[in-house]
Amino acid sequence: MVNPADGSQPLIIHESWGQKFCFGSTPTAPALISEIFSDNYKILEKAIEFGPGDVILDLGACEGMFSIMLSRLFPLTRIIALEPVSKTYSQMLHNIELNGCSNILAHNIGVGKKEQQKAILNISKEFSGGSTAFCTFVPLDHYQEEVNIISLDSVFDLYHIKRLRLLKIDIEGGEYDALYSSTILSRIDYMTAEFHMNRKLEFESRRADGLRTWVSNQTNLIHCDIIRMAE
Repeated sequence: MVNPADGSQPLIIHESWGQKFCFGSTPTAPALISEIFSDNYKILEKAIEFGPGDVILDLGACEGMFSIMLSRLFPLTRIIALEPVSKTYSQMLHNIELNGCSNILAHNIGVGKKEQQKAILNISKEFSGGSTAFCTFVPLDHYQEEVNIISLDSVFDLYHIKRLRLLKIDIEGGEYDALYSSTILSRIDYMTAEFHMNRKLEFESRRADGLRTWVSNQTNLIHCDIIRMAE
């Protein structure tokens, strides 16, 4: 870790593939760096090829590690990184600037079902990522934030996406609404995902294995982790 002389946020320096990456030090950053740069979404393992102008969509971009890694490895792509939580989004913008990533377009918005415009997220007071509307609000552990939501179809329209090379989605239980309400999965070449489950989602008759099968019938789901998240 590097502590800047001007007293600003300490930095974490990470080196991979002959490149040096730099991230602001937050409670969540070390775990995110370890996961993303170990290729937990299997992008490098699957040897996906990216050409000039290919579009990558990062839903639940958090502090930006995934988008930044791909930006530096595939600088001719166009990356759209969406993160709904304002504090986390601000950290992502800082990290994008630290790494000089000019091909990332970041917006402070989340993705959900078509008729949804707002959502109340429960956000951990101790960590900078992992916000969700699908767990029990505990005042001692969480604070809440109302965030803006658009549909996945609207994302394609808003950013003029005709064909998506890669969708990475990790939106903490919101994936059921976002994906089941979408009509454009056939326009996605590859998808990598975390699908979540807890008792609240089970009560709503959600099944992670069912979503995985449904998505796999429409696009190339290269990797899917099924995560048991907070109740």
